[in-house]
Amino acid sequence: MLIAEQQSDASLSVCWEHAKVNKGDFVVSEGVLYHKDKVEGQPVYQLCVPESRRTQVLKLAHDSAFGCHLGERKTWERVILSFYWPRMPQSIREYISGVLNVSCEPDL
Repeated sequence: MLIAEQQSDASLSVCWEHAKVNKGDFVVSEGVLYHKDKVEGQPVYQLCVPESRRTQVLKLAHDSAFGCHLGERKTWERVILSFYWPRMPQSIREYISGVLNVSCEPDL
């Protein structure tokens, strides 16, 4: 299902094209598209996330039960360890802007 979502996602089409010609640090492993990068000097393979699943990734990275709505930097640090998509910094900013008015107070 993920492979089909990746392949049909228009925002990942350029990434697929780069992977086909070994350009732009994109690779395909067992049919799944990844982006090669370095995070804090360590090589990582980041799953290329189709648009249909990005909100789930952002929600998991940002809405922490312990940290309660982590800021942009911390959210970025969590996401970049495992995931990639075009214009990711903009997506993170937009997601955080949309949830700023949500309270972190526990329900009593």
